[in-house]
Amino acid sequence: MFRSNRFDEAIVAAKRARRHGTPPVQIAYVLGNSQLRLGHLDEALATVEAAMKLARNDLSLKGLAGVIQSRRHQYAAARPLLEEALQHEPNDHFLLLGYGAVLNGLKEHHKAQHVYEKLIALDPQHFLAHANLGCELRAQGDVPGALRAFRVARDGAPSIHTNRSNLLLTLLCDETMTAESLRAEAEAFSMELAAEAMPVTSPLGNTTPRIRIGIVSADLRWHACAYFLIPLIANIDRNHFDVFLFSLHATSDKMTEKIAQYANRFINVSGLHAAEVARRIRAENIDVVIDLGGHTGQSPLPVLVHRVAPVQMTWLGYPGTTGMKEIDYRISDWAGDPAGTESHYTETLLRAPIFCVYHPHVSSPLQVYEDKYRVRDTPALQNGHITFGSCNNLVKVSDQTLRLWSAVLARCPNSRLLVEAPDVGSEHVRLPLEARMAAHGIDTSRVDLLPRVGTNQYITYNRIDIALDTAPYTGGTTTCDALWMGVPVVTLAGKAFHQRISVPFLSVTGLDFLACPDEAAYVDMACDLAADIPRLNDLRLSMRQCVESSAMCDAPAFAAWFEDQAYALSRERKGLPECRPAREQGVYFGGTWYSVTDMALSVAAHIHAGEFTQLRNVLENLSSTWYRHWMITYALATLKYHHDQRDVAIELLIQAIGQRPYALPLYRLLAAWLGESHYDKSALAGLLTEKFGLDLATLEASPIPTAFEVAGMNVEIVEEKAAA
Repeated sequence: MFRSNRFDEAIVAAKRARRHGTPPVQIAYVLGNSQLRLGHLDEALATVEAAMKLARNDLSLKGLAGVIQSRRHQYAAARPLLEEALQHEPNDHFLLLGYGAVLNGLKEHHKAQHVYEKLIALDPQHFLAHANLGCELRAQGDVPGALRAFRVARDGAPSIHTNRSNLLLTLLCDETMTAESLRAEAEAFSMELAAEAMPVTSPLGNTTPRIRIGIVSADLRWHACAYFLIPLIANIDRNHFDVFLFSLHATSDKMTEKIAQYANRFINVSGLHAAEVARRIRAENIDVVIDLGGHTGQSPLPVLVHRVAPVQMTWLGYPGTTGMKEIDYRISDWAGDPAGTESHYTETLLRAPIFCVYHPHVSSPLQVYEDKYRVRDTPALQNGHITFGSCNNLVKVSDQTLRLWSAVLARCPNSRLLVEAPDVGSEHVRLPLEARMAAHGIDTSRVDLLPRVGTNQYITYNRIDIALDTAPYTGGTTTCDALWMGVPVVTLAGKAFHQRISVPFLSVTGLDFLACPDEAAYVDMACDLAADIPRLNDLRLSMRQCVESSAMCDAPAFAAWFEDQAYALSRERKGLPECRPAREQGVYFGGTWYSVTDMALSVAAHIHAGEFTQLRNVLENLSSTWYRHWMITYALATLKYHHDQRDVAIELLIQAIGQRPYALPLYRLLAAWLGESHYDKSALAGLLTEKFGLDLATLEASPIPTAFEVAGMNVEIVEEKAAA
């Protein structure tokens, strides 16, 4: 039964065999392996570990335990078990697959590559090994090799969904691919998926006035999507909408916990088959569902092919069409998808002012105020040479990218290139990359390869004067990071969306001149910027203000746009009024919707009561809607002042005044803090005279304002509410 994949029956038979004298090790192996195949990982591990206490040296049990631990993402625990088992059975396919997964999880891609190459040598028809080999080659930047492996996997086992989605994702890095050819490949995949679709036997969605938004993703954890997802879901008006998150990935981390705080319900559906997940989502009566993955990783598309909501959208995860008739709409914008690109998609395009909103430091948003993340002068002023840079994954460093970089470096002979990417500190990654660079005429002695370290996500840009975007698959999050840190990004704007991801961010920040129509213009732009360092520095120092005041960071506006779309697409079916109710701006977290008034009251009340731990927690969450808002800056200044970080507090308070220049209570508080710190007040006195015709003595004759007065609230009314 086990060998015929009837795992439920195999479990029953294994338990029955205990009564008939079957060796316990054999029973445990069949029972644990069957539990593993059914996705019951904790049960499988408990079964095998119990048996290993009785048979400590049994290598079959050790190997099985290693595979189970690899599936549980416990790679360090899995490795010694599998290595010991493989010494006894070096050609065992099951063990080799598990060991390859461990090496992949430990980022030892070169070693994992050899494991899968060995498997293919043992069995050329092992299409899962071909697919996994493609993943390892892609991680090392070998796009042609990855595509060959993925095509073998697709042709040999077209019904395995990941074989198709892996190919579609990697094709984005092939400069010969067009949007039309990508659509054709996606539509071929969609036909495979459609054959599995279960019928809809009852009406989907609900008929209540509230609109239920569902988001399905395997990336509701530490992943780049958080920088764009949190600003949307935190700002969706909970007076009229509910947000349901469906997680396809078994791993959860601190980011998972944070994301869940912004959802009405967070539902873990990992480990379930696609049809089961679809039934689970249907049961929640979702009105509008969003695919957040497309043809990436653990894709939601095999779930959404079953039609789980009346309206189905795709957004953010994959920069191209899903090819599925079951996905009705794709969220985009006019810069990423200009007029005439509609034929690139099977979906109808919904064009926003910008296709997504970005907030840096989503895990700890108050860090945007820290000095180490301040925009600094362009490093060429101190270095005496220009440093071009890229912080993208190596899979995006294509031959076209290297061709562009080579031309730029040739035109700027005193310049250097900094490439930050995962694993480039390993010679197995570094040496092939340097060989590819040399083949394109790049002098590798002018190149600094910097291994990626998470804590340096923004700091690295302090070493880069000009970011050179990748092509054909451009940066996304990295473009946002660079722009926020004041680093201009030169990009090649192609015809398909994946060739234009950087363009919308440049467009809304007034930097669209950095989007180049062809390779020659790309090289010219990079070299023109490098030729005038003072001008480059002026541009750098002005960019953060441009970024933070643009649609790129305006989460409430993007949420309002999205709500309009969801309402319009649900109105007729739900019988809602033609004009949607007035929208209330606020933020949702921890099960509560806070209006703007509630937000201000909460901040002021915590300051008034001296509850600074609670204040910090509130500010972390309010930053999702009040990004760089004067009230957050003022409250953070108060927090720092309480902790005797007076210089930082005064600097923050001055920032708050800059954000709200006509609020006299802020000036009065600044005067008090300067006085308590024995600092000179002459600059403040001059500013008061210039702005208000007011002398400093008159201002200081008034009492120091309370937090409620700073917030513009009636003290008596607020205190009564606080007491209640």
